[in-house]
Parts: sequence; C-alpha cells; structure tokens
Amino acid sequence: MKNIRCQLFKGIKDEELKQLYNCLRARQAEFKGGEELYSFGSGKTVLGVITQGKVVVKKIDRNGNVNILDHIQKNGVISNAFAFSQTDGNFVSAYAVENTKVVFFDYSNVFKRCQKACEYHSQFVENLFDIVIEKSKTLSQRVEILSNKTIREKILSYLSFAVKNTGSTEITLPMSLTSFAEFLSVDRSAMMRELKKLSVGGIIKTDKRIITVLKREYI
Repeated sequence: MKNIRCQLFKGIKDEELKQLYNCLRARQAEFKGGEELYSFGSGKTVLGVITQGKVVVKKIDRNGNVNILDHIQKNGVISNAFAFSQTDGNFVSAYAVENTKVVFFDYSNVFKRCQKACEYHSQFVENLFDIVIEKSKTLSQRVEILSNKTIREKILSYLSFAVKNTGSTEITLPMSLTSFAEFLSVDRSAMMRELKKLSVGGIIKTDKRIITVLKREYI
C-alpha cells in the first residue's frame, strides 16, 4: 500500500509508516459517487483517511430533511471520534461525493500499545488528538453560524470564519451551492436571492462557487 502523507502521519518516517500500517491493520476500500461509506449509528468506531475523492457527512431527520455536517477532502480524516452521532429519528452517514478511495484502520489497535511501545505510534495518537481538537473547533464554528437567525447573517458569519481560517478574502466553497444551502440549513432559492443582494450591494462578488469579500467591515 502506498504511503499516505497527511496530518495524521506528521512526523512519522516512511519505514515507520509501513510498520504502523501493519499494526493498525490498514485496508483500502473504494466507493462510487453517492455510495454510503459509513453509518455513525452502526455501533462501530471508524478511522480512515480519504486518499482519493471527496466525502460528505449528512444528517437525515425523520421527515427526510437533509443537513450537511461536514465535507472531507482528499487526505482528510473520517472518524466518529469527531462527535458525529445518531439520535432517535435522525440518521448520520458518510457518503462518497464522487469515486472515492479510503484507507481504513483498526480503531481497536489505535490505543492498544504493542510491547515495543514505538515512538511513531505515540506520534500517531498525538496527531489524531490534534485533528480531533481542530474538528471540534470547526463544529463549534458551525454551531455559531447556524445560531444566526437570518440567511444573510448565516452567510456573512460563514464568510467571516472562512476569511479568518484562510487569511484570504477570496473563498472557494468546498461544496456545491445546493450543498452550501444544506450546510446553512436554509432554502437554496432564498440563499441565492440573498447572495445576489449582497453582490448588488457591493459587499461580495460571486463567481459560481467562488465568493470574494469586498467589504470586510460587513463580516
């Protein structure tokens, strides 16, 4: 299996990574676009790295309403250690957006230390905790975005966090506009109208999935 280079394996050498794959029983799986990778209500703990394609985590309530919880790009990590959970009447699952490859690891071996107590295994666990902390921060930001009452406020709040996180006023949405509406938990048509108003008002400029903030004082 080809070595993966991402945040989860930061500070781990290639020869150590191969041994870690064996220790964690790494296996590769392939999924077609739209196919379910994992259901967070399965009772099993999952840990995987996206090596090709994109993944979206969706919550579907008992009425069929879809809410996007997360988008995971190539080299991103998927795990229910990120606090995704199902509640009565709600289903939370991860789906491939396009043809996707994922390397899964045996989670039961992540914190089970072998007799050698290898330093690279300790580094792996430390990296995982760093990723969990980052993910918790992202989820907290989303809660703050969704706490806004109006569509306009939700859009501007999202752009504010995006500018702070990237350091750029040109934001490329990591999702389609339809998915962006689902992410904000708003109607797509209403969101598009609000984006147009913000554009006409000279606050932003839009070009498909690219949104450029022209007046930072509004975010």
